[in-house]
Amino acid sequence: MKLRKAVLFDIGMTFIHPSGQVMSEELAAVGAPGIGAKTAEAALATAAEAHHLDFPQGLTRPEKVGAMWGQLLGVGSETGRRAWRRCTDRTDLYRDLDPDAVAVLREICGRGLAVAAVSNSDGTLTEELARFGLLDFFNVVVDSTLTGVEKPDPGIFASALGQLGCAPADALFVGDGLINDIFGAFRAGITSTVLYDRHQVYRELPVPVITALPQLLDHLPAT
Repeated sequence: MKLRKAVLFDIGMTFIHPSGQVMSEELAAVGAPGIGAKTAEAALATAAEAHHLDFPQGLTRPEKVGAMWGQLLGVGSETGRRAWRRCTDRTDLYRDLDPDAVAVLREICGRGLAVAAVSNSDGTLTEELARFGLLDFFNVVVDSTLTGVEKPDPGIFASALGQLGCAPADALFVGDGLINDIFGAFRAGITSTVLYDRHQVYRELPVPVITALPQLLDHLPAT
């Protein structure tokens, strides 16, 4: 296996997940009770890609996500938009740390690999990683708001690689989104990627897929 010198990670929905309990509560609050946390999370994993679409026209990117989310849940686009707006207004939406995050990051660092966070965030990514006890694992933190470019633009990946002193061929990128993460990494010349499909919403993809973070270790060089 080719030695990779660095592992670059998405953060939201890869290490820090939106709470299905919050989603379930807000769906119920707008008239769609009875949707379980896991169902709400799985639907969002698919709907999150909707902000890249041109349709429905006239909607903001968050509104497109909410509309798609509502359709996937069978409650309708308007209900989905209303519930998702309430979710994103809450400060505790992203509150669930992946149970394997610390162990996997500790193992990767123990293998002597550099680690970078590359995330579309609001300028608070460093603080968020610190709050969840993850910051010390990262050599580089690249926040789209502070960098001025967001995934899938190759510039944000290039920023991380430049700070790490790592060539694209020597990096592996891990994330949950096909467009932002996998396609974005490809555009930046990072051809080694792993999709974290936690809810198993994709089928037959031509890239490595994991459904739990410890499976990532099989795609990395041994110590």
